[in-house]
Amino acid sequence: MKDKMKLEQITAGYDGRNLFENFSLELPDRGIICLFAPSGSGKTTLLRLLAGLIAPTAGKITGLEGKKIAAVFQEDRLVPSMTIRQNVELVLDKGQKKTAQEYLDKVGLSDWKDAFPEELSGGMLRRASLARAFAYAKQYRGAVVFLLDEPLKGLDEQAAKEMLKLIREETSGSLAFFVTHDRAQAQEISDRILCLQGQPLRLTEG
Repeated sequence: MKDKMKLEQITAGYDGRNLFENFSLELPDRGIICLFAPSGSGKTTLLRLLAGLIAPTAGKITGLEGKKIAAVFQEDRLVPSMTIRQNVELVLDKGQKKTAQEYLDKVGLSDWKDAFPEELSGGMLRRASLARAFAYAKQYRGAVVFLLDEPLKGLDEQAAKEMLKLIREETSGSLAFFVTHDRAQAQEISDRILCLQGQPLRLTEG
């Protein structure tokens, strides 16, 4: 039996300030968990903990063993010297170039596949980042945790609606964290809403 994913008595923060103290949370195996809170409240720090980019000063995270992390962070983190298609191909195993094209099609960037990041708008860069994360995740179906930090930032209403639908489709059967400060987005896509409040942060159900 697989261990549930848990954050147990986590303490973490930065610059000598704890955003989390003795913070615990048990998570389901699948579904979209929306983290809803104002900007700068600690949502990104929580995702960085889950991604293993920072370590807690106390406590532990369990249940991630054997899982791959497919992430879209607030910074798009595309390689400036590579085309959009090359950026997606960068995370794929050899022989998976068709997957890159598939996801560029899905996010509506086929006509921009040979463009460089500096040529794209902010919303287009978000879509490119989503294409890369989903293309990567396709290689590991059933063994992926998605960390999506403000993935719809900079998108117009129609594009955001289309990407919400794609996110729901691509994360089906997996656990996904969707960070937003937009309550309407949270209510539309999430299976569960967790609100972060206070300092140190505590959770309430949205």
